[in-house]
Amino acid sequence: MTKSLMFDAPREGEFTQGSVFSCAYAEDYPEVSVYGLVITARCDAAQDKTPIFSYIPTVSLHDWMLCDGGNIAMDRLNADCQGNLRKALKDAELSESLLETKTMDEIYDSHFKEREGDKTWRARCVKIRTTMDTYVRTKELRTARDMREERRIHLAANPAPVDAVVKELSGNRLSGFYLLRDMPTLNGDELNFVALLREIHHMPTKLTRDIVVGVSKESWAGRDKDGVRCPRFAATDDLAAPVAKLKSPWIEHVMQSFTMLFARIGVVDNDFSTVKRSLSPLGLG
Repeated sequence: MTKSLMFDAPREGEFTQGSVFSCAYAEDYPEVSVYGLVITARCDAAQDKTPIFSYIPTVSLHDWMLCDGGNIAMDRLNADCQGNLRKALKDAELSESLLETKTMDEIYDSHFKEREGDKTWRARCVKIRTTMDTYVRTKELRTARDMREERRIHLAANPAPVDAVVKELSGNRLSGFYLLRDMPTLNGDELNFVALLREIHHMPTKLTRDIVVGVSKESWAGRDKDGVRCPRFAATDDLAAPVAKLKSPWIEHVMQSFTMLFARIGVVDNDFSTVKRSLSPLGLG
């Protein structure tokens, strides 16, 4: 039995909302283990009323931090670098448009390298050069998802945006993602996982009946067909099967976060000055 606060052990023969199963699919995580969190309504699952089951992929926090989480952190790091570089250009009485038309090396060599001998600029030149290097490296790694170790080293060297992202995720304030604490895995470990709320997949109901009792890698090899995304055997996964069930109220909270993500309605903001004028009869307009 799992000791996780958020999860129960899976019930025999049950596949319903909150069920977590191994060997799921996530678009940007082709080489790592992915789990699925079932979101199909309990009533549909219980009464066998649906031809498909929908699920949200979940990935380990480690894998997420080197992929989606890392992208968010690097986007913020780049924004910080751009802000610092704009300030440096302004201090040097240079146009910010240089950032759009010249490379970092061209900007530095043309406008800052000669200032390195100036005592008032020496420390600033070191900072500008470091910021430029960080900016360039971040842009390179932002699109290089396969360079996991290089991304890890870069993120470790720039902890501030990483800490901010992890803090927001921990409070489930990071739009599109939900932290699942101590989720059981296929090998019996309990690890932190992240649900990818924006990515929804499905599988035929008849396939879920097989997964409930377990689909091995060997047995699936003879049935595998083009276009079938789940089950997907990656890393050391060799069995598609239920591993846990998300407890209440966490499953309801996940579904609330999921619904809010897709059911938000935007309206035009009320004009402050018009509303204030309506208070004129009270002498407050």
